[in-house]
Amino acid sequence: MHRALIVEDQNLMRLALMAEIRAGLPDCYVAGAQTLQIARQLLTDDQFDLVVTDPGLPGFDPTSVEDRLHVVEVIVAAAPDAAHVVVTGSDDEMEAKACRLLGVGGYVCKTGLSHGDLPRVLDEIGRGAFASRLSTSGSLDPDMRFPTLTPREDQIVTMMMRRKTGTRRREVFEKMATKAGISPASAEKYYKLARAKLLKLGRLPKGL
Repeated sequence: MHRALIVEDQNLMRLALMAEIRAGLPDCYVAGAQTLQIARQLLTDDQFDLVVTDPGLPGFDPTSVEDRLHVVEVIVAAAPDAAHVVVTGSDDEMEAKACRLLGVGGYVCKTGLSHGDLPRVLDEIGRGAFASRLSTSGSLDPDMRFPTLTPREDQIVTMMMRRKTGTRRREVFEKMATKAGISPASAEKYYKLARAKLLKLGRLPKGL
């Protein structure tokens, strides 16, 4: 059984990250810590395979490079054998490089983080790569969630609405198949089911 620790002071984000880990690693035990003190205690009492940390914790200046890197350094030192991922709302390329030097395997911006991204980051780390996901103003898309849809149906609808001009539906089905570990035919099935549900609710969103 895998063991993961999420160090994040924002309740909703912490719960979302915990859910994302559980979705990617179904056999994983996941704990959460709101402060550095709680995180250190948990790391002393237990051994974790993965630690996900937001360096802007209470008691430290979230705008101070020194404070943020201190948080990361303390947590990495407390769990030297774990895989470490920094997740932040204020990402910075130089900070990412500094975190890598401290022993962090992945650096991810919360902005634009979507379902399935974190498991892919963990896969990259497992292959020995440094997984970096920095924000760029041109890559941000609006978040969309639709009523009555299952998570898979919601995923394919969102991907379809975000496709670039000229991209065929078949390409979107193939992309989802790769992301979700299913066949393109199954992705198309989810799309058709979602489309039928949305038609019952009224006008289809643009792009469908």
